[in-house]
Amino acid sequence: MSVVYLAVGSVSGTAIAVGQAVKAQLEAWGHTVVQDETPDVEGLNASGCDAVLICTATTGQGDIPANIIPFYVDLEARFPLQNGRPFGIISLGDSSYDTTFCQAGALFEERFLELQGSQPVARLTINAMETITPDEDALFWLQAWQAAALKG
Repeated sequence: MSVVYLAVGSVSGTAIAVGQAVKAQLEAWGHTVVQDETPDVEGLNASGCDAVLICTATTGQGDIPANIIPFYVDLEARFPLQNGRPFGIISLGDSSYDTTFCQAGALFEERFLELQGSQPVARLTINAMETITPDEDALFWLQAWQAAALKG
């Protein structure tokens, strides 16, 4: 089974709850999950992960949550090539912020593509204006991501 590094960026706690649901499901499928709510490149490297998941809210005007900004900045500064390592993005937002809807997830997607990660399944965007069950929405997407990204 695979090891997944799960970096979570949250403002109100919703992304943490979604991350916990994702972690529980992946573990039920037999994978090991390192959930990190203060992620950094050291944690990513030390995890020995086979794949990376980013679960992040968007705050302000398309901003990355404060707890995950250092990770995003460090990814640019240290540029740890992913060499085809699969990644997935679960992006939470509010579509009433039209031009910046789920922008934090889009920024991480762009960064991991720059780092030569492999994106086997398109980024999931969860709209707070359309759902009251973001964890269930994420688990539906997770089935496809797990099948495409993880061995075993």
